[in-house]
Amino acid sequence: VSACDMGSGSSVDAAEAAKNATDEDIQKALDNMPEEKKAKAVAALASKKAGPKAEKKASGDQTVAIIYYSMYGHVEGMAQEIKKGLEKGGVSVDMFQVPETLPDDILKMMGAPPKNPDVPTLDMEMVTKLHEYDGFMFGIPTRFGMMCAQMKAFFDMTGGHWMKQSLAGKPAGTFVSTATQNGGQELTHMQTLSCLVHHGLMYVPFGYQGGGPMFSVDEIHGASPWGASTLAAGDGSRKPSEMELQMANLQGEKFADAVKRTKTAEVSRKCKVGLVYYSTYGHIKKMADEIAKAVEAEGVEVVKYQVKETLDEGVLTAMGAPPKSEDKVIEHANLEELLACDGIMVGVPTRFGQPASQIKSFWDSTGGLWQAAKMVGKLGASFVSTGTPQGGQETTHFTHLPNFVHHGMIYVPLGSADPSLLSMDELHGGSPWGASTYAGATGTRQPSEIELKIAAVQGKTFAAKVKLMAV
Repeated sequence: VSACDMGSGSSVDAAEAAKNATDEDIQKALDNMPEEKKAKAVAALASKKAGPKAEKKASGDQTVAIIYYSMYGHVEGMAQEIKKGLEKGGVSVDMFQVPETLPDDILKMMGAPPKNPDVPTLDMEMVTKLHEYDGFMFGIPTRFGMMCAQMKAFFDMTGGHWMKQSLAGKPAGTFVSTATQNGGQELTHMQTLSCLVHHGLMYVPFGYQGGGPMFSVDEIHGASPWGASTLAAGDGSRKPSEMELQMANLQGEKFADAVKRTKTAEVSRKCKVGLVYYSTYGHIKKMADEIAKAVEAEGVEVVKYQVKETLDEGVLTAMGAPPKSEDKVIEHANLEELLACDGIMVGVPTRFGQPASQIKSFWDSTGGLWQAAKMVGKLGASFVSTGTPQGGQETTHFTHLPNFVHHGMIYVPLGSADPSLLSMDELHGGSPWGASTYAGATGTRQPSEIELKIAAVQGKTFAAKVKLMAV
């Protein structure tokens, strides 16, 4: 690369001349260049390094942004296949890389290849415009079973959207890459959910829509009910397999269907929501009743089901549990009734920060519905009760979520839009995951006015999504 080449005048554009030059070549050329040309050459090189400008180019009624980080190319390869599936599904797509946080010399020591110069890198200006998209697919490499720092840094840039809840209600999906089998194939998706939930983004899992290949134990492969995935091996040498790319393509196509459902007119028929709950002392029942009133006020039919009790009457009496309500019991014999529901909200008391065993028994009885994929695409949400503050207010939702995911149900969190969630005037339940209450250690505290208000907001929010997305 000569000093003449590095100038941007007559013959060769500076950036193009430097495209294949080493850093040493470029520095030598700059050192020998007249001062009046050096500034322009440096600007041209910086522009080339920065790549294309990050801007929205996707057009039409349904647009999706694929946002990813890829060090060795695995996630990028999956992203390209996701894009094909999305476009096959009829949506317009833009791809963005998140900014790199590691210095070039560290990346070189790690053997990382150059980033794809054709994919724009998100900057703060473009991050502020993400609300212009109708849905998002996030490509996430794992680090110790959770998202890498580069993706976390990106989500940390989105605080302005959180404050305005400008992404709330939009669908989002995830796809991942791990070095090893079971080294984050599920948890990388799962731990990303906290970012999505706080934004109020709906989570669209893949479920088992990939069919037989997902069940295969004949070869090493990625893909889970959370989303597409690949395995890079410890040294990054393994590339996405044909099966993994097929699952990525299919996930993109299925995600496109969910996006299109959010962009249509409300259905003309009357929709139905099933409220499935378990309540020992009546706290969840009271929350369910409040949610039901809010859902019905939106013109949506509600059917309340209590799950089957698993404790003996003598044990319940010893615990001081009041008699059960008159709501219908949902059990194996009448599970098919849930298929008439467009959405299902589950009321979950906590036991040691996880759902009570009665709720687990209910889900365990739905294996036939899971096997026949009869719940795929239905909307789901949860509301909870805990004995103490921080005693499962979030983790009960979190550990209940895999039931929705394995059924391929779309998870609708409450998000942070209701100002009551931010109130510091009194002790109260409620989180971006959903409504909640505190029962107290003895079960004597009843849901407060603010907790019932949050429950009503959740019911209204969920009903609106059901009317829009029912099929």
